[in-house]
Amino acid sequence: MKPTYILPLVLLGSSVIMFGCGKKQEGADLSGIHTTAQTQKETMAPTTAPVEVTTAAETTKAVSESETGVSESSANVSADIETFTDGTISIQYPVVSNLSDSGTQKAVNELLLANATAITRFIPPEDPVTINVTCKVISVDRSRLTAVYEGTQQVQGAAYPTNIFYTNTVDLKQVKSLGFNDYSDAYTMAGYVMSGDVEFYQASPDLTAALLTHRAAMSVEQYTQLFDQADFPLSSSQDASFPESFSYTHEGVLYFSIPVPHALGDYAIVKFNIDGK
Repeated sequence: MKPTYILPLVLLGSSVIMFGCGKKQEGADLSGIHTTAQTQKETMAPTTAPVEVTTAAETTKAVSESETGVSESSANVSADIETFTDGTISIQYPVVSNLSDSGTQKAVNELLLANATAITRFIPPEDPVTINVTCKVISVDRSRLTAVYEGTQQVQGAAYPTNIFYTNTVDLKQVKSLGFNDYSDAYTMAGYVMSGDVEFYQASPDLTAALLTHRAAMSVEQYTQLFDQADFPLSSSQDASFPESFSYTHEGVLYFSIPVPHALGDYAIVKFNIDGK
């Protein structure tokens, strides 16, 4: 059972939540929990029409789950990494192979590409920008795929690039994205972030202290609202924005991002042990 952190609902001030995310000092190194190898291809995107995926002729390796210690029931499922490019934009994304139903597989891959490149929808056309995003598949089986995206975006004329972090967990059977409230609930995790138990993933003691100082300007209400709007699918409203928080689970742990000032890396990842807390 997930705990409920009950905190006084006192506004502790406000803080500007920055678009984009990324922890420079650690590079959000997820290699320790990366369970699938990757294959790179390239997709050239048109500049006006919807994206059409075309792939390069060569594939260096397609790794199935049988090579990562996953059960035989999902041994034939694989996830390669391809690259969407459009001018100065380069975004890696996963492509699933060997699902039992070809129609489902096509729909899954269309969803994965759409979500991976969704960030480009929120770039004003008058602002030339360079985006470089890499993708890591954290886990994949016949039921679910989880991918983590890291990178930077640099608006022409800006003093520095902004770090980017987002995730996508897709139910491969129902062809839908799973989000924060599929793993936990926004209010409980907001209370956890504001509590003395909060743990920041791969943060040094100095960075942790700085993050806690930043947190003091936030409130349970603000984090609840942030987490309610986290993850894919994106809102269909006209004034929708790219989410400022993303989450995923791996081996009994929930990881989710919170936006922080650029000096602290643009985002921090909170770690919550689902099993045992």
